Amino acid sequence: MMQIAPVIAYRNLDPSPAVASIVERRTKKLEALFDRIVGCEVTLEALQKRKVHARILRAHLVLHLPGPDLSVERSVAQGSAQEDLILAVNRAFSAAEKLLKRQKAIMAKLEVKHHAALLHGEITFLEPELGHGWLRADDGREVYFQKDALTGGDWDALSVGTRLRFREMEGEKGAYATGVTPSD
Repeated sequence: MMQIAPVIAYRNLDPSPAVASIVERRTKKLEALFDRIVGCEVTLEALQKRKVHARILRAHLVLHLPGPDLSVERSVAQGSAQEDLILAVNRAFSAAEKLLKRQKAIMAKLEVKHHAALLHGEITFLEPELGHGWLRADDGREVYFQKDALTGGDWDALSVGTRLRFREMEGEKGAYATGVTPSD
């Protein structure tokens, strides 16, 4: 459900319950298609004042989404004002549906980067002069770590038995620790 209720603005036009109903129905259809819509603004306008026939009617639709907003505008100038306004609204919403489907497809292809779980363990072997060592994770696995992986604490303060927090990564030669910090 949208966080902000849809807003309909009329310029050089009288408000129409029929058009408002169409906007509400089409907005719900957009929400069903893409549930991350934050808000929707619809501006309906006549470019010339009070002509009954052959006036240009425009429907401007702005969808507020996470990231950049989506903006669609369609104009119609064919016959009667009421029919043209409904046609402009439907064309704008149809264009928005196509763009949302495309946006959804793009987002589905993006891979979300998952971070390795934060683990705990203690140092079992340490070569302070060479800048590396081994630690045993709480689940019993042996994991290699280097001085460069230490993101918090002082290398010289480490010793066998020191408790550490780390993230495990898999390398060519096996598991290694990154983001190593002393556990308090």
